[in-house]
Amino acid sequence: MLHQLRLQQVLQVLAALSLLLLPLLFFYGQNQGYNFNTIVLVKYIGFCLVFGGIYFIHSYFLFPKLYAEKKLLAYIACLIVILAVIVAIRPFDYFIAKSGNPPPPLQPHKFDHPPHRNEHGPKQGGPLIDIISVFIFFIIIILDVSKATNKQLRLTTERALKAEAEKAHAELSFLKAQVNPHFLFNILNNIYTLAVIKDENTAPSIMKLSNMMRYLTDQGGNDEVDLEEEITCMSDYIDLQRLRLTQKTNLIYEVTGDPSQKKIAPLILMAFVENVFKYGISNHKKNQLVIKLFIEQTFVNLYCENTINPEKKTEKRTGIGLENTKKRLGYLYPNRHILEVTNDQKVFKINLTIHLNS
Repeated sequence: MLHQLRLQQVLQVLAALSLLLLPLLFFYGQNQGYNFNTIVLVKYIGFCLVFGGIYFIHSYFLFPKLYAEKKLLAYIACLIVILAVIVAIRPFDYFIAKSGNPPPPLQPHKFDHPPHRNEHGPKQGGPLIDIISVFIFFIIIILDVSKATNKQLRLTTERALKAEAEKAHAELSFLKAQVNPHFLFNILNNIYTLAVIKDENTAPSIMKLSNMMRYLTDQGGNDEVDLEEEITCMSDYIDLQRLRLTQKTNLIYEVTGDPSQKKIAPLILMAFVENVFKYGISNHKKNQLVIKLFIEQTFVNLYCENTINPEKKTEKRTGIGLENTKKRLGYLYPNRHILEVTNDQKVFKINLTIHLNS
């Protein structure tokens, strides 16, 4: 990206130098052997100032103030006015006529009326329009528009890369939160208890933990996964969390609809499910956890509800976090999701609808 940007800048500088050197090439092409004197230098500087002024006016006023603000009529009108001035003052013809034609050597008068020589403008019979100046005018406008467009494209690309980095950071944060030693300790301790009492759920629990960890490590970095895989991981996670629930917690988990042939961003649903268990479980008072996933042909709806545990109100939130999840949803599903968050100090609710690609 940086190499490409520098190449574009070099090409633009070369193009600008070529345009400024163009009148000198014409001058010496028509006046071989004529020395570059002060008059020529002054006229050349005037020529450069005219087109340099056009560039700066367009670059710092016309493009950002009119074109970028969608004031196209005013922008076009200004360009027409500038072009009309160029046609009227004929900067290139003026440079050639005033500087490029040295006075002829003195000759004996052979005519009573010597032929008229135009010393104050282009030769008579020349083109009515200063074509070279008009050509340079349009090239300057095109170069400046190209430069500004490339700049906007670069900024857009940088924003996309930044959003992609935030997405990767969010996924990594969630992954770290799930595989931290505290989480593994709790789950493995529960599985150990099942093994001691020779519970029939021991082997299935180990398999679910293995499947969930494999999904997190293998699929967590992908752009999209099968909705069925996301639901399977979410179900395994919920089943493992059930191992540590007491009779004080009432868990409602429902999945309705057909998830086949549908894609979704990985861990986008798991993030909300994680928060339900992390901040809704209490071993001292009755609490209720609700997780409902409704699947339609073109969208999925996730509803999560948990009783607010006063003991965890001041606990620092870790993992992916609600704010990071909102940013990720905005990046992955712009204008294709609705997220409603309700907190009445007693119950915390999440209602998320994601419209899938058809």
